[in-house]
This record gives sequence, structure tokens and C-alpha cells, in this order.
Amino acid sequence: MNYVLTSLVFNVTPELVAQSKGFFAQENLTVDLPVAGQSASACQQVLAKAADIAQCSLNDMIQADEAGGARLVMVMNESLTALQYGAMAKPNINSWNDVKGKTVMVGGPKDNTVYYFHLMARAHGLKDTDYNFQYAGASSARLAALKSGGVDISMLANPADIQAEQDGFKRLDNLLPQYLNAGNYAGGGPVVTQDWAKTHSDELSRYLRAILKSINWIFDPANKQALFEIVGPKLNLTADVFEQTYQLNVVSSKTWSTNGEIKDSAIQGVLNGLVDLGALKDPTPPASKYYDQSYLDTALKQNTR
Repeated sequence: MNYVLTSLVFNVTPELVAQSKGFFAQENLTVDLPVAGQSASACQQVLAKAADIAQCSLNDMIQADEAGGARLVMVMNESLTALQYGAMAKPNINSWNDVKGKTVMVGGPKDNTVYYFHLMARAHGLKDTDYNFQYAGASSARLAALKSGGVDISMLANPADIQAEQDGFKRLDNLLPQYLNAGNYAGGGPVVTQDWAKTHSDELSRYLRAILKSINWIFDPANKQALFEIVGPKLNLTADVFEQTYQLNVVSSKTWSTNGEIKDSAIQGVLNGLVDLGALKDPTPPASKYYDQSYLDTALKQNTR
């Protein structure tokens, strides 16, 4: 099985752990984890049958469905809500008022990071025309652009935001929990084509069961050091950055769902974001169009046996 990752950031920890700890192997699965570089590309690889499952964002999945009838669905809400994002800025940017006239780097013209920045900036009285966007698909590229001086502000997923802070850049704001939460915005999870899921239902349920095992392993405090030994080298994390990232994602807020439940209200939040981006119009299709929880239900039932 191929599960194509968007990029190597901390939110892919359940996949890295499932591979390293043998949770995939326990389910008689061999899983490759190639990296696409950006979310939309991950969706495209599933559509092209170059990968079986994708880590593409719900934002991009819905756009693919609506633009071309892609018949992609999410089968588990792996991340409870949006990723931990920081708006990281040059040291001379001291407040939101200083953002006026500046260049902000986000993922793409209709990427969810555009919506995230809109939410944050509008809450501080800025209009969308008060700043300019540039685009790069992965946080690593956005961090590099910030370091090079090519942009003034970058939306960076954790732990790239911590790395930027250690390099002297200023944390202008955090996306969570001030602006989004698990009730009003879905984080997303494994994305598949409906046709592939129907013909690989058992395999898919076993995959989801392995991920649930992985998430529960991550949340066990006894596994903290072992977790660092797994993700530290793969994500290029120092002990200090890992400690901050661990405290944020595992201790103070639970980044991943232990049961994978998909909430219509959270899916609707993503749809509302797409309306804001001009990718959809009101009234939006029903949230239930974009997910199929039956494979997760099977995995959960098997876990209780």
C-alpha cells in the first residue's frame, strides 16, 4: 500500500510510528510513505492511481471533487482540527498593524492557509487587500522563504514555526485555539477514491486500525523518549524543538483523534472556508457527501474484540 504524505511535519507522526513500531505489520500491511511536497499533489496521485491513500487536506479534496467529479472521500478524521499553525514574521513586525503592505507566504491561492490567515488578520481589523500573498506548498519552503528575506510573514505548521522562532523570527499569532477548533473545523485524514475503498475495504479497515493503535501509543506518556527516537531523525528535530512540539501536540492539546469520528459541523467549517476562498458558493453541498465512516466503524468494532 502507498500512503502519500504532503510533507514531513509533525502531523504525520501516527504514520511514522505505525511503520516504525510494526503496527502496520501487525495488520499484515506493508505501507510505503512517499512525500508529494504539497497537498493538492497528494490528491492528484491518488486520482492517478499512483498512490492508494493520500494525506491531502480536506480543502483540496473537496475542490477536486467539485471541480472534476473526483469521487474522493475522507475515511477518518485523523487530526482533530487544523494543524498547529503560527504566523511567523520578521523581527521588525511587532503587531498586526505592521502587516499592512507586507508580503505573506501561504500554501496556494485557494489553500486552507489563505483562509487561516484571513481569519486571523480580519479579527485584528485588516482587510484582505492590506497585504499581498506569495505561495509555496510546504511549510519547509515557506520557512526557507522567510529566512531568505523573500517574504515578511509565513504561515508555518508546527514544528517549522518553532524552528523559525529559534532563528529569531517573531510569532505574530497562533491559529489554534483562538480561531478554529475540533467542533467548527475538521482536521482531515486519509483520503481515498470511493472505487478503491470498495474493492479494498478489508485492507483499508486494517490500515485505520493500525493508525488508531499508533495514536494511542503516542498519547501514552511512557513512550515519549521512544517517540523522539522515531520522529526526531525523520523530521530533523532537535531535542528542544521536539520537547516544545510534544508539549503542544500531545500534552496541552490532543492533535489526533483516538476514535477518528467525523463531525458534520467540522466538515461544514471547511466548506465555509471554501466559500470564503471563492471555490464554492452557498448553499454548499451537505457535509456527508465528503466522507465515508463505514470503514472506520469496521476498524473500531474489530478493536473491541
